Amino acid sequence: MLSDHNAEVLEFLRAQVRGKGVDEEIATAAVKRRYQRVRTLHLNNHPGKQQTVWKNAKLRRRQSRTVRLHARRTKVVMTDERELWRSVTVDMMSDEESENEDHLVIRTPRWRSEQLDRLVKVLDCRIEQRKAPTLMTRVNRPPSTRKPPTDANVEHLVDPQFRD
Repeated sequence: MLSDHNAEVLEFLRAQVRGKGVDEEIATAAVKRRYQRVRTLHLNNHPGKQQTVWKNAKLRRRQSRTVRLHARRTKVVMTDERELWRSVTVDMMSDEESENEDHLVIRTPRWRSEQLDRLVKVLDCRIEQRKAPTLMTRVNRPPSTRKPPTDANVEHLVDPQFRD
């Protein structure tokens, strides 16, 4: 919600950029992002919040990795694999966590179907063939204990023994 004061400041800044070749929508979005960032920093600097801030940052990094992993795999999907891949979501990607700066720990969801596991391995091989060596080594660890997605249109991608 925009307070009266913030609305006045936003309108003042819009007036400053009018006629100077700056898109007002972009300027408004930048100002709002800046306000949100300053507010977040202020709220996170309260005593006792550091543990929560650290956990949230770790979760965002992990989620960001899975989103990037899904995007990388999507880029190398072939025409005949698209039908199966269309149902795959970010929630179905392996968990990736960095234990240290040298390697990335990979935990494959144990509930993934064999068909999806095979496809993921093929896609990962294609990715490895196309890219330069990474700085971090990927190390497989025991499967993830996270629960399968409950979305009805992905049941065919979940191993039957893990369905409710």
